[in-house]
This record gives sequence, structure tokens and C-alpha cells, in this order.
Amino acid sequence: MRLFWKVSAAVICAGYTLMAHAGFSEDLVKRFPAAQGAKIEKAFPGFYSVVKGNEIFFVRDDLSILISGNVIDLKKNVSLTSAIEEANRPKIDVSQLDLKDAIKFGSGSRRLYVFSDPDCPYCRSLEGSLTKLTDVTIYIFPFPLAQLHPNAPGVAEAIWCQADRVQAWHDYQNIAQVVPANALMPAWHNYLHQHKQPDQPLCDNPIARNLAVGEKWQIAGTPALIFEDGTLIPGAAPAERIQAQLAKSHANLSTASK
Repeated sequence: MRLFWKVSAAVICAGYTLMAHAGFSEDLVKRFPAAQGAKIEKAFPGFYSVVKGNEIFFVRDDLSILISGNVIDLKKNVSLTSAIEEANRPKIDVSQLDLKDAIKFGSGSRRLYVFSDPDCPYCRSLEGSLTKLTDVTIYIFPFPLAQLHPNAPGVAEAIWCQADRVQAWHDYQNIAQVVPANALMPAWHNYLHQHKQPDQPLCDNPIARNLAVGEKWQIAGTPALIFEDGTLIPGAAPAERIQAQLAKSHANLSTASK
């Protein structure tokens, strides 16, 4: 939670109160200028939702209570926080994705774009979900996060340099599944040697471009799944959720084109 919200919560809980009125947004911004530009809407009786960036809070209409976290509608058994998060998730302009900078898997009628770090454990767990999908073409954009996985940029480039990138991506993930972490690089180098490659193959690659695209669209973690209609789902979603979103996004795209 950012400092603004820590201060805000402290001030509110200390007893600052106002009578409920129509100028809630104005008073919130007046008291807490960092809320400028936030999306503020009625959420449930007595409370507004305040959304700015990836932060979601609920504030009482008299500014006496701030709630941070997962708010559940017990009657419907749904998360109001998740619903607001989903509704405010940014849409990606998929027309700006250069498919030449991705590794293509499959040839289905639906499309899924995945920003993936070869050394990300969540990306690795996502692989199992992706193999369960049907009627889909998957484009994996190598997106190594060096600050988290120092070896990932080199691995991503080495995979890109292989004649069969799809097989090389699968092979690296399979090696990572069967050897301990401290043996992964030696095992990978052995794999490269078997394919008559040096420890670090070098070639023209799209990694810098992919990182720039990720920065532009504020993709800060992996995996990031982007669907045909621009819907973004972060994290290793289960196959059932991906299938459902594939169908929904494909239908949205078909409707929009009519």
C-alpha cells in the first residue's frame, strides 16, 4: 500500500468525519490530492470504490472508514473487489503486437498472446494449462525479467537462436522440471552443446522490443495473458478460466466486427 493510502487511512481512522453529501469526489481529492484522477463510483450502500492504477479501496461516504482488501458480497458469494478489478483492467491494443517477435504454438482459430519469462516458476506452471487448450494459436513473447531471474535474458536469446524455437522452448521447460535449480544452467549448456551451440548463442532477437512493449502497457510481471479483444489476465490462470475467456473474447471480437 502506498504512503498516500497509509496516511489517508490513519487520518480517517483517527476520527475525521463529514456528513454524507453529493460532493464526495471533490472532498476526497481536496483532503487527499493523490486521489486526483482516480475512478470513483458508488460500490455498495454507504461506500464508494476508489480505483487508481492497480489499487482498489472502498471509502465510506462520510470519509470515516477506508477498507483495503477483498470485499465479499455474502448474498451472492462474489468478490466485489475482484469484479471491480476485472472491470478496470486495462485493454491491450493487440494490433500493436508484432507477431514476428513471438514464438508461435498451434494453429487454432482463436488467439492467445502470452508474455513469458523462461525462468518464471508461474510461467512454468502455466505451460500445463496451455497444453489443455483447444482451437487456439498461442504466441509466446519472450519477456525475461532479469531483476528476478538473472539467467533468463540469456536463456531467452538462446531459445530464439534455435532453428526450432517451439521445441527449444519446450525442451528448456522440460529440463527445468527434472533437474534441481543449481543444475539447470549446466544441463541447459549441455543441451546447447548437443545441438552444436555455444553456452550462449547470439543472434538478432526481439527481447528488447518485447520489454519495451511490456513497459508501454505496464506489464510488470509474468506470465501475462492477452486475449483477442485486448483483455489482460495476469498470472498463471487455470485452463478452465483461460478457455472461458478465449470463448468470451472471441465472441466479443466477432460481435464488434459485425
